[in-house]
Amino acid sequence: MGNIVCDTFGIRYPILQGPMAWASDSRLAAAVSNAGGLGIMGLGFCPPAMVEAEIRAARALTNAPFGMNVITCLPDAEKLMDIALRERVPVIEIETFPDFFPTLAQHVEALKCHGVVTIGKVATVEEAKIYEEAGVDFLSVKGCDGGGHIFGFTGTFSLIPQVVDAVSIPVINSSGVADARGVAASFMLGAVGVEVGSAFLVAEECPIHANYKAAIVAATEGDTVLTGVDAGDGVRGIRNRLTDEMHRIERSLPPEQASERIREIGRGVLRKAAVDGDTEGGSLVVGQNLGLLRAIAPASAIMDGLIAGYRKIAA
Repeated sequence: MGNIVCDTFGIRYPILQGPMAWASDSRLAAAVSNAGGLGIMGLGFCPPAMVEAEIRAARALTNAPFGMNVITCLPDAEKLMDIALRERVPVIEIETFPDFFPTLAQHVEALKCHGVVTIGKVATVEEAKIYEEAGVDFLSVKGCDGGGHIFGFTGTFSLIPQVVDAVSIPVINSSGVADARGVAASFMLGAVGVEVGSAFLVAEECPIHANYKAAIVAATEGDTVLTGVDAGDGVRGIRNRLTDEMHRIERSLPPEQASERIREIGRGVLRKAAVDGDTEGGSLVVGQNLGLLRAIAPASAIMDGLIAGYRKIAA
């Protein structure tokens, strides 16, 4: 399975673990890297001291390459990038919001000047072109069927070939992959690797609460919903009391009032699910592929299933 992803990142398999807030810490990232993929920590919302500690913890757990995610529009973004450079993190997945696109190139250049491999997280063809112009090395493309924050409205396997046709840099599929069939389909559509998020939520090493993992395993196809789209902050997760209330607000209030109210009740809800285990008042973010996530397993076993399954398909 060696290819440009493996050669550039120094890993055995072109499988990345997607950065997820409250879910992809040093332990999970190291486990994926030790299994031959690239673990990426989702630390964008963490205070700088915690980010530094997590990077050092990951390095203590693995000798393999790993990465982290930086959201450039957040207040501590500059500090986080300085820490990443000081701690010699080899791969950074970088993302931002449209208002911050004008500064994207300077962030990318600052990282590449220090030998960091950059991945741009995008959700549309237009964004893909902007990130390519900014100079990123790879694009990580997320469709609207992915879990968590949703910024585009095209499904993964319709979006990937359109992005591949629109840019000249390598494309990684970062949504919709839960098993080896998704890996094979991604390659057939022109991607050079996959970034797997939801499937690693049920890894033993993933730090989210056991109740959250149990809710994913118990869910079936069709159990996810999108909330907050009209508020400009779409999020996909499992339907529960929180999502029902958000939908009620969207239906009953004028758009501006609904947006304000949804943002208000949405503060801290991911932590409620991931840390406190509140499956009704918390946000259980996960992709539409959750019906394929049937058991909790070690990250190495998840990796082995993806690799062995792909080799069987490709044989």
